[in-house]
Amino acid sequence: MQEVGKMNKLAVLGVFVAGMWFCSGDQSAQAQSATDKLGRGLANTFLGVFEVPNQVINTYRENTGKYTVNRDRATVKAISVGTVKGVREGIRRTSHGIWDTITFLSPGPGGNNFKSRIKPEYITETYDY
Repeated sequence: MQEVGKMNKLAVLGVFVAGMWFCSGDQSAQAQSATDKLGRGLANTFLGVFEVPNQVINTYRENTGKYTVNRDRATVKAISVGTVKGVREGIRRTSHGIWDTITFLSPGPGGNNFKSRIKPEYITETYDY
């Protein structure tokens, strides 16, 4: 009996993750709709926390090979400055995601055709590995 409940929960989770993945595709060249805004909102709401490691890695990459000769200094700067930037960007992305999820039926001010107010639209667009 308990295994059936666990399987149902896993199935619901799988459908939810697949739906988020499907709705978060890159459609910047096309006109966007309410479902695109909903998918973007859900993706940014739940994936905004990944801005912290993203910004730590980006800060490390920015500081290696330029002015910082010592990689230890770049590591310390990446951990300190990158974490602060990541928390800031994570809060920003998550709040935009919550706003897009709540207001997905509204095209926005000036009839902006459901376009995103945050750039890049998805966190996956900032990873370059």
